[in-house]
Amino acid sequence: MARLRAGASAVLLGLLAALLCAGPAAADGAHASIVGGRSASIAEFPWLAFIEAETRPEEGFQCTGTVIAPRLILTAGHCVQDIESGRLTPAADFAVATGVDDLHDVQAANISRVTQALVYPGFKPSLLRGDAGLLVLATPTAAPAIPLASSAEAALYASGTSISLAGWGLTNANAKDITGVLRAASAVVQSTSYCRSRVASFYPFFTPSTQLCAIAPPDFASGTCHGDSGGPAIALANGVAVQVGITSLGEARCATKLPGVFTRVDRISPWVAGWVAAVETGAPAPAIKVPRAKLPRLTMARARGFVVRGLREDFGHRFSGGAEKRAACVRLARTRVKCQVEWFQGGNDYFGTITVFYVLGRESVLWNDRYVIHWASDSCLRDIDRGCPVHTQR
Repeated sequence: MARLRAGASAVLLGLLAALLCAGPAAADGAHASIVGGRSASIAEFPWLAFIEAETRPEEGFQCTGTVIAPRLILTAGHCVQDIESGRLTPAADFAVATGVDDLHDVQAANISRVTQALVYPGFKPSLLRGDAGLLVLATPTAAPAIPLASSAEAALYASGTSISLAGWGLTNANAKDITGVLRAASAVVQSTSYCRSRVASFYPFFTPSTQLCAIAPPDFASGTCHGDSGGPAIALANGVAVQVGITSLGEARCATKLPGVFTRVDRISPWVAGWVAAVETGAPAPAIKVPRAKLPRLTMARARGFVVRGLREDFGHRFSGGAEKRAACVRLARTRVKCQVEWFQGGNDYFGTITVFYVLGRESVLWNDRYVIHWASDSCLRDIDRGCPVHTQR
């Protein structure tokens, strides 16, 4: 999910900042909650961490994370690195709250400052693959650490595995503020084929080797939303809670009938283990790499798929119910394709151009289109001597 912009929760930003400043040393305060689901207690999810960043006065974001060692918080990579600018959020901008479920009850003892922000070296910002990051705390938290899935626990990623989700934030995409109360929901891991087909409408880059997707049958009434980024997907291994995923992204309007996408923890756990050893025992620190954000190449096959989706969204049955659909496409640039299109529906001929392209948003790569489509009566067009009224939609 997209990290939640802190403008929606100025009260909490002010509270965290005030508590930090009231401590022994002053510091600045710290992203994309659960739709549906239920209220949850910190006793159920003792490893949960609320993350807030104040990147400049009156501006910042919030995320969720998990305690994976006394001084380490695991979260999403896009909670640490701004994808649009490629810039890491400075450690001093973060504040982390642990050991509390209702943020209105935050006390100074719950707040930790951050000394280092790290992003997974394999993170591909524009594709949101390897979407993982770490925050190093200035002082140890008393909250327990959650075990992370390793390569030996591949069975936890099988279709049908039940998982738990938890986080703070919006309970629907139209909400203007977070509730500040921890919420939780259940979901079920889905097959690769299901994930690829169901997330394609909002995320065409799903990769099962590094990601999983999950949804909440049978009513499909709960899921993640803005404010949950970096939060955990938790499964049970022999009765023990194990983190198998990191909340990464979902449909922009938090539609619960579409699955959420999570980073596979077993793929990043060796990197995490290296940093746990470095921070907690003084072992050599892993190499630090800040990935560069760039737009991916728009393939012709994917461009044609975007053309179909764009015309279906904007023309509805006039396109989806049409016949004799044709598209002749040419590449304009690495990330931009233009297509001449035509189709026939309801006695009208439709014709024109549509250009599809990638754009780099704050937290992910998005696709967009620009089109000029004309239509006129087919019977009129066949008589070239008649002045046919031609309609246009842009």
